[in-house]
Order: sequence, then structure tokens, then C-alpha cells
Amino acid sequence: MQTAIIIGVGPGLGIAIAEAFGHAGLHVALMSRSEKNLRLFSEEFTDKGIAHSVHAVDVSDFSALRQELRRIAQQQAVEVLVYNVVKRVFNTPLELDVEQMVEAYRIDVAAALLSVQTLQPFMEEREGGTILFTGSGAALHPWTEAPTISIAKAGIRSLAYMLADEMSESPLRVGTVTIFGMIKQGTDFDPAKIAAAYVQHWQNGVPEVELQYKG
Repeated sequence: MQTAIIIGVGPGLGIAIAEAFGHAGLHVALMSRSEKNLRLFSEEFTDKGIAHSVHAVDVSDFSALRQELRRIAQQQAVEVLVYNVVKRVFNTPLELDVEQMVEAYRIDVAAALLSVQTLQPFMEEREGGTILFTGSGAALHPWTEAPTISIAKAGIRSLAYMLADEMSESPLRVGTVTIFGMIKQGTDFDPAKIAAAYVQHWQNGVPEVELQYKG
């Protein structure tokens, strides 16, 4: 059974992405730093009959992240990686603590690259797979009150394009889903609707690096 690894599974978009890939027939590996959330998600997925595993990892711990990803890849046929981590700090650039920016970039961008570097040889060995990043319209239209999001998502967008170019001759596909709106249930930006776009982007073979989701 093919596996989708979802890094950054929270109660909003992350779990919706995991459920969407589960309903698409993939085993889903749920990765979060919150053991409490993982227990709740596991109970929910068990009730829904979705094949899954849970992995408690703080992505800021690069060694632990690398080790857990290798363990999953050695045991499962990884078809999809979704990196869905963001550190939200609401402040203006001049008021922002620089250390908060460094930490945001570490977990939002550097850990994303580490995840790809770790899984790439395993995915290429099985001659196929898709890597998707969660992006934001703030990458293109910076949000002054959310500098960590704006700068990190600009980095994720650039990373997606660079990886897609570097791996253009490989069997792997790289893409990003850029979300132009606030995620909220019951709206055009409902997590389930956005999650469906991830699955569709994968099923379509990632025809373009960037899929812009505008509701």
C-alpha cells in the first residue's frame, strides 16, 4: 500500500489533507509534535477505516525528523510527501523579535528542505512520487502584520520551483498549493475543499509547479 506522509497535521488543514489522501486509497503517516492531537486523530481515522500511522516529531529537531522519515521510508512505499508546517507570529517587521523569524524559517523552510533531502532517494528508488508544499498568497502579496508567514511562504514557493527544476529529469514531481485566503470551515476556503485540491494536483501528475487555490 502506498503511503502519504503529512508533516504538520493539526486540527485544520493538516488533518483534512491526511483524510483526503486516506480516502484516495493511501496509507497516511500523520506527523505532528502534539501527541495529544495524534491520539485524537488516530481514534478518528480508526473509526473511519482510514489506514494510518502516527509519528510524534518536532520538526525543529532536525535529527529526530530525519530519523523518523527514514524509518517510515524503510517500512513503507512513500508516494506522497506533504509539508504543511507554519509558525504564526503576528507582529510587524520592526516589532518582530529576530529570533522568532529565525525559528520560523528553520521550521517552515529548512525543515521542509531536510524532509525532501531525506526522502528523495527512497522515493526515486521506487521510481515515482510527489512532493507538495503548503503555500500562501502572502508569498506574493506580503502581509505586514504576519512577517514570519510572508517571508517563510516566499521561501517555500521559491524552494518548490527550484526543486522542481533540479528534479525535472527525475521520476519525482514537486509542487506547491498556494492558498489565497483565510482557511475557515463552511467557506470557499474550507479545509476539506482545499485538501481536495492537493489530491487532485497529485492525481493529475502535478502539471504545473504552482496550483493557486482561490476558492
